[in-house]
Amino acid sequence: MSWKLKAVGVLGFASLLVAVLPAQQDATVTVDAGKTVNVLTNYALGVMMQAGDGSLNDPNLAKMLLPAGIRTIRYPDGWDGVADLYHWSTYRPNKWENSNPPKVGYYPPQNDFGHFALQLDKVGSALITVNYGTNMAGNGGGDPVEAAAWVAYANGDPASNSALGKDASGHDWNTVGYWATMRASAPLTDDDGYNFLRINHPAPLHIKLWEVGNQVYNNGYYGDTHGTETDWHAPYPENAKENSKRHHDSHLSPAAYAAGFKAFAQAMKAVDPSIMVGASMALPAIDYGFAPDWDQDVLKDACKEIDFVSLQWQPSIGSLPPDWKHMDEDQMLSVPENDLSKIMKELLYIYGKDCPAGHIPKVAFSSLSYPNWQIVDDAQVSGLFAAHTMALLTEMGSVNIDWNEFHQKGLYSDDNKPLPVFYGIQMLHIIAFQPGDLFVGAEIKGNGIVAHATHRRSGLYGVMLINKDGHSSSRVKVVFNNAKIQAEGIRFDYGGAQAKANTGPARSDLKMDGNSVIVTIPPYSMVDIVVPEAK
Repeated sequence: MSWKLKAVGVLGFASLLVAVLPAQQDATVTVDAGKTVNVLTNYALGVMMQAGDGSLNDPNLAKMLLPAGIRTIRYPDGWDGVADLYHWSTYRPNKWENSNPPKVGYYPPQNDFGHFALQLDKVGSALITVNYGTNMAGNGGGDPVEAAAWVAYANGDPASNSALGKDASGHDWNTVGYWATMRASAPLTDDDGYNFLRINHPAPLHIKLWEVGNQVYNNGYYGDTHGTETDWHAPYPENAKENSKRHHDSHLSPAAYAAGFKAFAQAMKAVDPSIMVGASMALPAIDYGFAPDWDQDVLKDACKEIDFVSLQWQPSIGSLPPDWKHMDEDQMLSVPENDLSKIMKELLYIYGKDCPAGHIPKVAFSSLSYPNWQIVDDAQVSGLFAAHTMALLTEMGSVNIDWNEFHQKGLYSDDNKPLPVFYGIQMLHIIAFQPGDLFVGAEIKGNGIVAHATHRRSGLYGVMLINKDGHSSSRVKVVFNNAKIQAEGIRFDYGGAQAKANTGPARSDLKMDGNSVIVTIPPYSMVDIVVPEAK
């Protein structure tokens, strides 16, 4: 197979659609192949899928995710804090206490953890959100032993006799080997209620990333308007209208979560010391308006036990007249650098202030999206936003970035047709193709352009260029330093023409001029350059 076919990877061959281009702006991007910025990992690119999403157990799910390089699924999650109602060993949820009267969520058949686990053999891995909010009886907070048993089922050795112990209600969770043996076993002829967990999978699932609770700071401690996450560590009044009684209840405080987190992390790591356990955190410098002391108090008491912090980011983006429903797309494409640099700077500051010396927890963006109530007039802009943001966060060292979500203006439409977000992430996948590929330096001179560059393990160099200007095309000179490259490459385009035609990236051949090349990028479009290193 030629290097050109390898460069295309999972993409088919589409003809390049050419449009008449308006006035141009000039920019230069200098790629420093000798400057490693970060590395693409197995867990970096992911998607959050609702526990109620019918595609969660689709036999073609891997075929829908892997062409965009997505190898991680966040499970379980969904609107209204499903993760803090979910019980993996029974596949029965508790009631939402923030509904009046409380309601029980719906999980489709075969979206249980056993069936989901089999998807991971094809997709890759998962970020698991364990239930911090509710116990099995639905009358108290989540129990660390239940979470430890989940780790045992996923990663445990069937031969292990290590006892898990009893939870607060007195229920005995047996041994690590009990749950691992269940994973390894075939279903019984007479189902005892656990056949959905008997998946004939002797090998451990090797799930690395686990987080304790979902947006726990929204548990009502800071007021009703932020009481969307069910948390039975403090009782709920009979009438939901009296939930204000839970305000500033010490059992819901950041100090209480820190103590709970430590108990969860210790119980889970007693089963598998190799896992990483993450803490649910408010978004630094943004969410502090209503959760002013959450992050600092959690880190102050628990940072030593925290392997990563879990953040959820949906930026505030302005709307435009006349109806104020249409997104300001220029702002949409500028907000990643503006917001994320502030978030990371503030996070490093509080790490330095509240964590032990030398302990710097990693960062996972377990939910990433743009506001889905606003109208994006130029559909491809959502793809540009997704590609740029996920590349930027990978360069910043995020251990995991999960797009929110598979449907609902996510990767796919309700009838499972790819959307611009999918194609945008696929453009990132073209330059960062497999775990171990390096992100390298890319210096930009000129306005309206962002760039990300890689050195793929296969010996290819990749550059992703995004024109953030919706009115003018951009003429960009790309120069490769500290790299020996061949004379021919491949160009991939994704922009308005492709979005209008509902097609993926378009491919064309590219002629290099020594160590440089000049490309013209239409307004609100992105271009990938892939060129092999010289032998």
